[in-house]
Amino acid sequence: MFSSFVAEQLGHYVYLLTDPRNGEIFYVGKGFANRVFAHAANALESEADSDKLDRIRSIHADGESVRHELLRFGMTEQAALEVEAAAIELLGLTDLTNVVSGHHIGERGRMTTSVAISLFEAPPVEEITEKVLLIRIPRLWHPSMKAEDLFEATAGWWRLGPRREQADYAFAINRGVIREVYQIDSWRERQPGDRGWEDDLESGRPRWGFTGVIADHLGHYRNRSVAHLFQRGEAGPVKYLNC
Repeated sequence: MFSSFVAEQLGHYVYLLTDPRNGEIFYVGKGFANRVFAHAANALESEADSDKLDRIRSIHADGESVRHELLRFGMTEQAALEVEAAAIELLGLTDLTNVVSGHHIGERGRMTTSVAISLFEAPPVEEITEKVLLIRIPRLWHPSMKAEDLFEATAGWWRLGPRREQADYAFAINRGVIREVYQIDSWRERQPGDRGWEDDLESGRPRWGFTGVIADHLGHYRNRSVAHLFQRGEAGPVKYLNC
């Protein structure tokens, strides 16, 4: 559920209900505050029949939960009506080849409700027990950022000592929030051809990068705040935890 503060920041929005079993969007609506979550609650509390409610009940019967997403937020109610109508119409097309995605799609475009909450009020991590590097990426993160771009921004290149070998995982941090979690497989020194390798020639101090994969088993850390783990004025991009 959205807190009153998050709801105020979101304003009017257009939302999607998606079936997690096949990724299919089965409902588009407009809302304000916690409207996006009302359908699932109604399906479980009410005996009324409709295709929408039946779909939600089927999802829950299979042990899954409806995926809630925001398609666009920060609008007036009238603008939300227009976006809702356009989305409903376009989802019926099978040969859509948009070239331009539209203004602010990176900042206010389609995202899960948990990501939307994290933009304004990310819940803090209570405890991290794994051996982790918290890496504050230099590139500005946004919800539509490609997975490969986020990994590239996180994996290298960093001025680190041998202590790096003790870490099992690396967390991509932006604005104090964990945006992705990676398992570290190995480290290598930056070489000619790598991004920014010329800087190492001038400084004489090598930087390091890791190879790895997304650690989905640590997905519970995503969209959680670790801002409280950094001291005021702490400027270093990498912080060691438990290693």
